[in-house]
Amino acid sequence: MTGYVVDVNRRNLARKKELIQGYKERLKKANLVIFLDFTGIDAWPMSQLRMGIREKGGEMVVGRNTLLFRAFMDTPVADHEDEVFTGPTAAIFSYGDMVELAKFVVDEIIKKYETARIKGGYLVEQNQFLSPQEVEAIAKLPSREQALAMLIGAIRGPVQKLYSLLRAVPQNLLLTLKAYEEKKKEGGES
Repeated sequence: MTGYVVDVNRRNLARKKELIQGYKERLKKANLVIFLDFTGIDAWPMSQLRMGIREKGGEMVVGRNTLLFRAFMDTPVADHEDEVFTGPTAAIFSYGDMVELAKFVVDEIIKKYETARIKGGYLVEQNQFLSPQEVEAIAKLPSREQALAMLIGAIRGPVQKLYSLLRAVPQNLLLTLKAYEEKKKEGGES
């Protein structure tokens, strides 16, 4: 009987190690991780939210706090264990445009479900923990496409002004020469 218990414990321990390793693999690929308290969200809406997150280039993982904590032990998130790894926790990994995903989390989850809340975030490349307010600030930034459009507009404006200016110089020179020619004709006839 005791051999069976030890065998089950070994399998459980191996499974837990696999889960932790899976979280670490996701972390390596991600650029942002948002920690969410999903209290008050039922199974069907949660499935819909997972699909929406996947469409935005992310992935939502709901796991045991102890296992998630072990995956993030080597990061600044570990210093915020009491804030992040208490109560129901979902880790949302962003693999694409982090601004789009943060907007989705704030607009589709936080604003629609009163009991859900952002616990914090983690900027992977900067190795920086983010407060819930900082995650919401990221959601207010323009998306990658919007930022590119703004950049193109900023570049295009001065280029168009330069083009107009360069086009106007020969035209103004011609008008000046014409006026000078007419003035000379008038001066020569008198």
